Amino acid sequence: MINQLISEETKRIISSVKSKDDVNSTLDNEISTEIGQAELNDIFRTTHAHFLLDLIYIYLKEKHVADIEEVMGLYFFANKNYQRHPIISCIDIDKIPQYCEYLHIAFLNSKIAIQGGKLVRQKSKEHLIELGAVYTKESIAYDIVKNTIDNLGQFDSGISILDFACGTGRFYEAIIKALVSKGFEKETAVLNNAYALDIDKEALNITRLKALSFLDEITLEKINILSKKIILKNGLVRYNILDPQKEALDYKDFEGHVKSGFDAIVSNPPYLVLKANKSKAGLSDAKNIAQMVSYFKKSNFYKYSIEGMLNLYQLSIESMLAMLKNKGELGVICPSTLFADLSATKLRKHLLTSNKIRSIKFYAEKSSLFENVSQATNIFSLQKGDTTNTISITKDNSSFTVNLKDVRTLFPSNYEVPGISNKEWNILIKLSSCNKLKNLSTIRNKRGELDLTLYKKFITKSTTPFRLVRGNMIGNNSIKDLNGEYVTEDFIKTRSKEYLSHDFQKTRLICQQISNSDCPRRLKFVFCESSDILANSCNYLSGDSETLKKLYILLNSSLLNWRFKITSSNNHINNYELDELPVVDLNMINGNLSFSSQKELDSYIGKLYGLTDEEIMLTAI
Repeated sequence: MINQLISEETKRIISSVKSKDDVNSTLDNEISTEIGQAELNDIFRTTHAHFLLDLIYIYLKEKHVADIEEVMGLYFFANKNYQRHPIISCIDIDKIPQYCEYLHIAFLNSKIAIQGGKLVRQKSKEHLIELGAVYTKESIAYDIVKNTIDNLGQFDSGISILDFACGTGRFYEAIIKALVSKGFEKETAVLNNAYALDIDKEALNITRLKALSFLDEITLEKINILSKKIILKNGLVRYNILDPQKEALDYKDFEGHVKSGFDAIVSNPPYLVLKANKSKAGLSDAKNIAQMVSYFKKSNFYKYSIEGMLNLYQLSIESMLAMLKNKGELGVICPSTLFADLSATKLRKHLLTSNKIRSIKFYAEKSSLFENVSQATNIFSLQKGDTTNTISITKDNSSFTVNLKDVRTLFPSNYEVPGISNKEWNILIKLSSCNKLKNLSTIRNKRGELDLTLYKKFITKSTTPFRLVRGNMIGNNSIKDLNGEYVTEDFIKTRSKEYLSHDFQKTRLICQQISNSDCPRRLKFVFCESSDILANSCNYLSGDSETLKKLYILLNSSLLNWRFKITSSNNHINNYELDELPVVDLNMINGNLSFSSQKELDSYIGKLYGLTDEEIMLTAI
């Protein structure tokens, strides 16, 4: 049936587009009118919204709901221009909420395009990305909700639980089912205890429809109650009388629960970085994104999630914390970058030091916790306002406990909690006694000196004394002459005295500045020629030759590569990350060491750090 519904929706889209066509074609999907992708997207959205409303109307009609037209307008946001169309016959009425959800997920994962003069429906994540919508599997949503409610311990019949950024209501459904398992009547849980909000009108309509499906009888009185509990609002924006926004969350919403009133909140928040090149139809344009960023940074509401490039999931977590009661419980699934990324440091420290992080479950990208999306994630639970002493960590079906004092010792600046096994944590503790690269006074850790954008005019194909080395030229053991580029001598005049004194005409140890986070070997250090000019797609270490020879051996080991990867959450190899690498006493390293294999090198370096054979194998590339 769902395939029939998708086919019917596609036919309606094609019909809407063809109504703009001046030529009657013999093929259903043939089109001659030139129409832009933006207009096609608008037609797709409108048709999809109306198709969902048609399904909802049939559901209400078959459930003998009084005043259907009023319900459609007030509860399901059907505007006056909405026209009902015949729907597929023989549809199972009780499955309509499920069908609506499947249709919306199909919408998020497709688009209408013109190919060879024909309209086609293609797989695409364009809508999904623009909304930051990633849908959690039902079983995962239920586990998060049940665990969050269980963490509350004893609670009374007045418990309030919010599904923040509810989408089509998978967490909302889980809330009802979990409360029923605790002895609540299903209808009581719907009308008294469960709340939801989202800014996606179509998704929220599906959640509202699901709520009605839990009722024994649908009445206007119950609909009026639910319309105040499942609301179309932006959970990241608070109402300000001086700058009123239509979808801003008011402190009067949710019967006054908005300000520190919820006993528990569960969520799969939107994942979306707010930067201009992410601007799609849902965020309109770069100007809109700039306005959003400006609001978040100037609202005085956000204190912990506005560092660096803003991400909606971090803002959502801070917003949810503000909506929780003291000692309230939070259960969230979000990107694993929360516990590793530099931009999340301030929020992470707040979560760890001003609240009680109960548990973190780490999942690799291949774990498939979401439908049609691969994403490295974690599920964490938190009690607001308590103190974190120990954290239960789960990784690859193995659970263990980490002390916060160990986190502070190992990562004193950024409080990272990497998603690694218990044995790997023990390796980290062994490495913690070592010096760090940044403390080697004779070594300079820098990014390449030639900015490929700013200094493009100095790059030439004509031979000069100075070869240009880009990051893509760095191989496993040497520099590959791929580009045939050089740098004119005029570039040298732009350099600082410090650079000319310490780095110019010096043999340096270099690595790529960009290395895919999924690549097994991310650290690849090689020596450049003394006359090479390094692009800013490279990093380099400069210093005395003996120290560099020893660092070459050390930094190309699997152990240092492993240590780098566990706290690097993106594709960049940043200098500050290299600074944090643990460096064993260099007097112990034979700078003239020759080795015939990576395994031989790894064994040599591992023993210097006091690792067992098992630990050396555990960190091997």
